Amino acid sequence: MRFHPGRLIAFIAVICAGAALFAGAQTMRGDAATTITVALVKDMNPGANSGSPVNLAVLGGNLFFQATDGVHGTELWKSDGTAAGTAMVKDINTAGDSSPSNLTLLGHSLYFTANDGTHGSELWRTDGTEAGTTLVKDINSSGSASSTPSDLVVFNGFLFFAATDSSHGVELWRSNGTPDGTTMVKDIKTSGNSNSNPSGLITCGGRLFFSADDGTRGRELWRSDGTETGTAMVKNINPRSANGVSSLIAGVLGNTLYFRGVDGTRGSELWKSDGTAAGTAIFKSINPGAANSAPSSFATVNNALFFAATNATRGRELWKSNGTAAGTVMVKDINPSGSSAASNFSAFGSNLVFQANDGTNGAEPWKSDGTAAGTVMIRDINTSKGFSSAPSGFVMLNGALYFTATDGAHGRELWVSNGSAEGTGMFADINPGGDSSPSWLTPFKGILIFSATEPSHGTELWRTGDFSPPQTKITRHPRKTLRTNNRSTKVRFGFSSDEPGSKFACKLDSGKWKACKSPKTLKVKLGKHTFQVRATDASGNVDKTPAKWVWRVKRK
Repeated sequence: MRFHPGRLIAFIAVICAGAALFAGAQTMRGDAATTITVALVKDMNPGANSGSPVNLAVLGGNLFFQATDGVHGTELWKSDGTAAGTAMVKDINTAGDSSPSNLTLLGHSLYFTANDGTHGSELWRTDGTEAGTTLVKDINSSGSASSTPSDLVVFNGFLFFAATDSSHGVELWRSNGTPDGTTMVKDIKTSGNSNSNPSGLITCGGRLFFSADDGTRGRELWRSDGTETGTAMVKNINPRSANGVSSLIAGVLGNTLYFRGVDGTRGSELWKSDGTAAGTAIFKSINPGAANSAPSSFATVNNALFFAATNATRGRELWKSNGTAAGTVMVKDINPSGSSAASNFSAFGSNLVFQANDGTNGAEPWKSDGTAAGTVMIRDINTSKGFSSAPSGFVMLNGALYFTATDGAHGRELWVSNGSAEGTGMFADINPGGDSSPSWLTPFKGILIFSATEPSHGTELWRTGDFSPPQTKITRHPRKTLRTNNRSTKVRFGFSSDEPGSKFACKLDSGKWKACKSPKTLKVKLGKHTFQVRATDASGNVDKTPAKWVWRVKRK
């Protein structure tokens, strides 16, 4: 049986780390001559031009994104994963680019920002149909001026975001998808048409948190329950200078928000908040003094909050917290000679997966179970000393970890891992001799859809899957010449496929293809006969070169 990475990936969820079923990463490479594991969904902008799909988001059975066909400008598209099911939803801006972005799912609609060329950049919604793709509200109704909605987040059944109208600066808004239900929550900075610039919107413990500037106390931590009266500054963290929270860089553990804050005495450190002034305080001074620990890259995995932080003696390393100050510790000094610059945090089952540099192997993929012993490099992908594979875009699908990386020989391509060195390999070399630079890796209906570049098509939409037809083999057949005393005789055929679970169709002479199973018994008359059988695998691929047996039936 051929080794088939696309089919093997489906079983990764039940494979223990380091299992021998992954017999070397080299065998996992997509090889068009033997196994095809990725395919172009559709060349939306034909030829070497690029459709440039970005901002991928899932709604129901379709994937929505921004793309161009070279005729209509950059518009909203959708795909069901097939070429026939990939099309522009609506030409929102018939004179240029509507540039849909910030795609956010709420209920049965997808909300996004777009510019129709008349109203400026405003809030739109779609149900996936052209007729159902409409402007929610012209928030900034001053001609073609834009409200420029940003930081879209769902909270308590509403869509919250930052936007500006013709009378106020950039403030906090909410929408239920109707014009009347799209309103400003609160004018935080009331001095004229000035901006409070809410940013970093994140939900925690039944509250919406964000940073904002009321024009008096600088940029601080705010909270909202969705009402004007329930929207207030949590605490003036830094009364000595302008900002206590420059931008809200935060993570959530339980009902507590953990974030980067500055009180004017210490540098930027790890703070926590339960939404009250009394419950908002510095949580741990990781880099004592006026220096910054600058916690970032927050990710909650297996009841622990992981983040990156800087300590003067250890550099920038991986940290974790269990919600107590004593339980907030550096996980491991990955790079004892400097900083590992741990980043790109993502969950991989009960582990954290991330990029880190141990000072010897360059920036490579790592995983951690929260212990020093369980924090290890998954594989040194780019083995040239000191060079990095620079893994990014980690996503988990069917128990496997997908990401992009470069091994120094193939450019930036799509990789896959089961968490072990031997189970980590390049999934497909989409652009041999160059970078396909996969991005926007998005799990969708059991497959992975992403944007990638290939010279003959430009940057287009691609997908993973099993695209290799099975190979059919006849395992039992009659002799080349079969003799009988009768006008007809019975013969039996056995056949198989190199892919378990395949279905078969058989054909005798000039007859039609009919479903069949092995063994197959046929009654044939005197003369020359041809039996053919072809397999269809579980992915619907049909063997284009059916197995064939030719024989004669003669009288004795």
